[in-house]
Amino acid sequence: MAWEPAGDAEHFLLGLFKKRPDRHRDALRFIYEMEVIIRGAGGKVCVRTDKPDLWDIMDGRDHFAEPNHLNPAIFDCDTILLAGFKDLEEVHSWWASDEVFELMKNRDVVMEKMSLHTIDGLVSSFEGTKKRATLGDKLLLLEIVQMDSFKPMQRYVDSYKSKAIKAPKDIGAMCNLLFAEGISGVLINEFPVQVACASCWRTRSDLLSWYEAPGYQKELLPLRYSSARCLTVVLPMWEEKKETFDATRRRGSVAAGLKLRSLNI
Repeated sequence: MAWEPAGDAEHFLLGLFKKRPDRHRDALRFIYEMEVIIRGAGGKVCVRTDKPDLWDIMDGRDHFAEPNHLNPAIFDCDTILLAGFKDLEEVHSWWASDEVFELMKNRDVVMEKMSLHTIDGLVSSFEGTKKRATLGDKLLLLEIVQMDSFKPMQRYVDSYKSKAIKAPKDIGAMCNLLFAEGISGVLINEFPVQVACASCWRTRSDLLSWYEAPGYQKELLPLRYSSARCLTVVLPMWEEKKETFDATRRRGSVAAGLKLRSLNI
């Protein structure tokens, strides 16, 4: 039994960023402007978090924080952005826009590393808001994977989807699975993401019930450990932002004022 995409399933954009320490505020502006352009192109910003001290690393800490100079971390990001578009045409229209072109001119100045990958979703995307996080899902469980072997990881994502369907019976909680699949498109590839899984959870206890269940620990983990390098991290669905930016400083022709009404930064 497999999880079939919903009729209104959308495509997700996963962005990983590592900011230059000496350009922290400029890097935040860069990500903020990217959010504005995404919304202006019809996309939705589901989650944006740039406070790693609020993240809970469940697995793969050595891939997040460098254990030593001989083993550099491969997923040492400090900002994660998850957005949704209705289809790939909308993604590529956004990516090819003059606004993104102008924004990306400044990328190397403010970012040490950056990746943007697209993933086929299983459900419709959503606009992340404080109200939504208060009343609904509060946590995002994200797995990003670099494969060593393709076939075991294909079994992994197929099994992941199958177990998500059975979650209400197995753990007594819904697994709101957004995606579990190999990357469908690469826009920038400075973090080696090849497979990604993401699910939303109402409570930490529900999330832990899923992660600690025998099906996950005895079936999924061995596949992952033997065939991939992975970072598994729990992220807040909503994160308060204190930074404010003047939208009139944005380049390009987007009517930024209209887009900013949905932001609370």
